[in-house]
Amino acid sequence: MRATHSLICALAIAAMLAGAARAELLVAPLRQVITAKEPMARYRISNPSARIVEARIDWIDLKATPEGYAPAGAAERARFSAAPYLIVSPARLRLEPGGHAEVVVRLKKGVSIPAGERRSHLLIETEPARTPLRRASTGLEVDVGLGVSTPVIVRGGYSAPALSFEQSRLVRDQDGLLGFETTLRGEGKYSAYGRIEAKLESGDRSTVLASAANVAVYPDSGSRKITLPLALEALPAGRMTVTYFSAGGGIERPLASKTFEVAPPAPPPIAEKKLSSPR
Repeated sequence: MRATHSLICALAIAAMLAGAARAELLVAPLRQVITAKEPMARYRISNPSARIVEARIDWIDLKATPEGYAPAGAAERARFSAAPYLIVSPARLRLEPGGHAEVVVRLKKGVSIPAGERRSHLLIETEPARTPLRRASTGLEVDVGLGVSTPVIVRGGYSAPALSFEQSRLVRDQDGLLGFETTLRGEGKYSAYGRIEAKLESGDRSTVLASAANVAVYPDSGSRKITLPLALEALPAGRMTVTYFSAGGGIERPLASKTFEVAPPAPPPIAEKKLSSPR
């Protein structure tokens, strides 16, 4: 008896952000764009595990949300799905330990790409390992297949989206360390994909406090909520600038930036002295 897990959306998101799925598969690159001028994209699928991996290739449609992805409904698939415009090969993979293979995505011949963007997610699902059910100290162990997805965008035309930072604030994690929470809002027909960076200028010093790559803002969500861990208990006085850089064409370009004045840390409260009663 074996349990098969077809796709976990959280795992799909983790694959996009980290480029791997639990040491079962490595998928690169994390995102592809198909256009009339560049009608083909190639993925490298690697197996870093110590077992043979059987996988099948398919499509899944996910709608973008400010926090990540969610399953797409029929109406959303009709508006945004890129799968009807694409062909993927091969349909199945068998990877030896340490092996790798190439998956090719092509635009269908004779297809006319509409203006704007359509997006589907290339899904690579692994078969569960063929090992018997085992009894362990915590219960029964079963082998589980994994699903990894990565977005493929069919794009007709292009104009850079207008981006802005909204609802920005400092927050603290459970260890009392600061983080910068913000919503990156986009307007337009096209997605943004790139890196967000927080830099502090204090006195004559300039320090990069945090940076996060692979941050996408899609038209179907219109925004992306981000928290950058700053790993500090307090910020020195100065100016903190948060910038979003696009990653298109291998050259980073700033698409949005906002500067915040940082006040000096408040001094610790002075403990009141207790007066002793006269005798």
